[in-house]
Amino acid sequence: MDTWRGHFPITHFVLSALLNKRNGADAADFSRAEEVLLAACQFWAAAATRQLPEYLGANPVPKLLVAFEAFSEIGAVRVASALRVAVGTYPETGALRGQTLDLEARLLDTEDAVDRLIAQFASIHLADDAGPALRRFSSR
Repeated sequence: MDTWRGHFPITHFVLSALLNKRNGADAADFSRAEEVLLAACQFWAAAATRQLPEYLGANPVPKLLVAFEAFSEIGAVRVASALRVAVGTYPETGALRGQTLDLEARLLDTEDAVDRLIAQFASIHLADDAGPALRRFSSR
């Protein structure tokens, strides 16, 4: 098993539980809050493990916009602001890797407590409609 590096285990836990739900029998019941959390966790996991260029791929703007909305909603205002600025600076084509690495470094230096915000959002919004794994987490 790989060691989880770069952020608190809660992000990994929430991400794993949401992916299991989305890929399982409960996929039709995926709520707006779960979509927000999944987007934030996927993006943050990619940044924290220094895999943001691979995560964003050759067309980063759509994923940056989704991440901007997710981080805005969970209250990570500095991360959301950095993403909003990044959306306007990404060219349609060209050398995206350098820009993505710069963005990754800025995000990892944020003052936002992203992992705590993810945990807080999960405990507030998923207590009633989450799958069993997330219900166990939110009752802690």
